[in-house]
Amino acid sequence: MAQARTLLASLYEHVSEVSQNMAKTEHLIRHTPKHSSTHRHHHRRAAAMRRDLYEAHRLIDGIHHRYPTTRDAR
Repeated sequence: MAQARTLLASLYEHVSEVSQNMAKTEHLIRHTPKHSSTHRHHHRRAAAMRRDLYEAHRLIDGIHHRYPTTRDAR
């Protein structure tokens, strides 16, 4: 149970960091010329971060399903 809580804390921290980076990247997307390579790069980066967030949330949900008492561990 302690390992699950430690992993959850790490996952929540990771989600927070990626969310902040995602917000910055979305800001960059809005403020770069649409048909530039930089714009495409930011779009690919945002997509990768989105996949990373989905995976982190999937892991969090799995831990909560396996250890229901961890739901309030945030």
